[in-house]
Amino acid sequence: MRASAKRNRKNSSPKQPQGSPAQTPSGASKRGGAAHPESRFNHPWLFAIALFALGLLIYSPALWGPFFLDDYDLLEAFSTVRIAKWKTLMSTGRPLLMLTFIANYRLGGFADSFGFHLVNVLLHCLNALLLWRFLTALLAPGRLEDLISASVRPMLVYGVPLLFLTSPVLTESVAYVSSRSEVLGATFYIAALWLFASSMRERHPWVTAFLIVFLFVASFMSKQDKITLPLAILLLDYLLLARLDWHRMKPSVPTYGLFLIGTIAGFFLVIRPFLFAISAGFNLPWVEYLVTQFRMYFLYLRLLLVPFGLNADWDIAASQTIWENLSWLALLLLVALVGTAFHLRRRDPLISFGILFYLAVLAPSTSFYPLLDFAAERRMYLPSIGFFLVFVLIVSRIAGAPARAKLAALGGLLLIYSWGTYERSRLWGDDLALWHDTAEKSPGKYRPLTWLGKLYDERGRVQDAAYYWEKAEKLAEPGSRDHGFLLSNLGVANAKQKNYAKAAEYYRRSLEILPKEEVIRANFAVTQIRLGRVKEGWSNFRKAVELNPSQPEIYVLRAQESYQRGLYANAVSDLETALKMRPEDESVRRNLQAARQMIGQ
Repeated sequence: MRASAKRNRKNSSPKQPQGSPAQTPSGASKRGGAAHPESRFNHPWLFAIALFALGLLIYSPALWGPFFLDDYDLLEAFSTVRIAKWKTLMSTGRPLLMLTFIANYRLGGFADSFGFHLVNVLLHCLNALLLWRFLTALLAPGRLEDLISASVRPMLVYGVPLLFLTSPVLTESVAYVSSRSEVLGATFYIAALWLFASSMRERHPWVTAFLIVFLFVASFMSKQDKITLPLAILLLDYLLLARLDWHRMKPSVPTYGLFLIGTIAGFFLVIRPFLFAISAGFNLPWVEYLVTQFRMYFLYLRLLLVPFGLNADWDIAASQTIWENLSWLALLLLVALVGTAFHLRRRDPLISFGILFYLAVLAPSTSFYPLLDFAAERRMYLPSIGFFLVFVLIVSRIAGAPARAKLAALGGLLLIYSWGTYERSRLWGDDLALWHDTAEKSPGKYRPLTWLGKLYDERGRVQDAAYYWEKAEKLAEPGSRDHGFLLSNLGVANAKQKNYAKAAEYYRRSLEILPKEEVIRANFAVTQIRLGRVKEGWSNFRKAVELNPSQPEIYVLRAQESYQRGLYANAVSDLETALKMRPEDESVRRNLQAARQMIGQ
């Protein structure tokens, strides 16, 4: 039997035309004056190698980590990854993401999660590299020289990508396989920002426009919330490249025109179906979700600033009205943040851009549309870039501190971050330790307890599994689907301890809530047969098959009962059916061989 368990300078125009080379003052050395940041680093490819080496080091403990939460959906017998049909891919709304999972599966199967984790880590390192290239292009000679001194530029160009790479807050986004949607979407998103900030946009506007829109579509097809890319590029263009001059935005007209067409098409093809998908949200009024989300912007800021107390499953109290849980204060602070960004748009457009980028990119998951969790650390992945940009700018402006002291401070922070991410990766590399940590930090949630029960059950510690499932069942909402599955899990635990009468009662209560769950009905059938209610048991097996004839677990369970009663031909038939659905399942193959031997095959 199987259990189920279902983040004060005045405005002035740049001295050089946009994209033109900066002139070196007479007599200045190549390493002084307003030199380009990379002129300080003669071998930039070494920095790229260092990014990947550091990323692989700090995430190494998670590379062999187990699958987690939604990852198990990938393993299902009829998952999109196994079927790999174009229609099924498109129905997910994230076909490009699914293609990467399919590639992982075809190359290494599901027996080992290493390949899945390795791709996530490499994509994260690539994103840090793309962020470095974007900032190098943005701070190229002739740009923002009235705002950023030559000594500060390297801090931004190298410091921001390193903070992004090593921040412990982003561990969930990288170590959680299913969060590849965030990481992969960010890859195309940051690449589009880099391309837009490059000189290519002025030399080849239409080619650049088509490439950027291609990256937009790729990002969007990795995760739908990346629809904010046109807004991010508009902010980048207006605040930093055009410097509040709409006339200087003319080279970008092709890009915006194509964006408009792509956004409209994307809404009807992907966003609209996504909005009406049952799995995307949960039964909560959008006003209640929105009012609660006002607070989440500041929870995320706190975690980015002080990345301690991280939690894989946050327990957030809902705010049913604006007056509950200080949601009114969070709204006022949000208005103040937007006001600050607007006030600084001329004097300090980089900080203005960082603030607005953070708010805009976070908005799709942290606004009015209810998602399954009020808070998730993986939602900070791309918005964190805005935070790190503002943070490094503030550190660079500490009055009286010499440049070396500022660099030393950033270096020390990077060491702390790297250590924190390594330790957090160790936790993500051990699912039992991770869920214990989560249950301790979210004692009022039943999901961590449910998964602890599942993990102990898989380890053969049935009494421990039952202990955690009983605690979870008391916290779950009575009559909810999760409550029904918890009752089923308790049925499994009792059946394994041969308490069949108690198991049957748990299954009966579970089926009152979930009458169409075929595996629960099949487990109920097993207990009925074990209790001597054979006719009822076989009848429930037939009902389970009628509910879902494509569920291999039904046939495995029925074959088990047939074999024990000497009905070997029936067992062979059911196991052959199950093996066609799960051809990689060695236990089914072994059982089939044993059943065939009994009938002389």
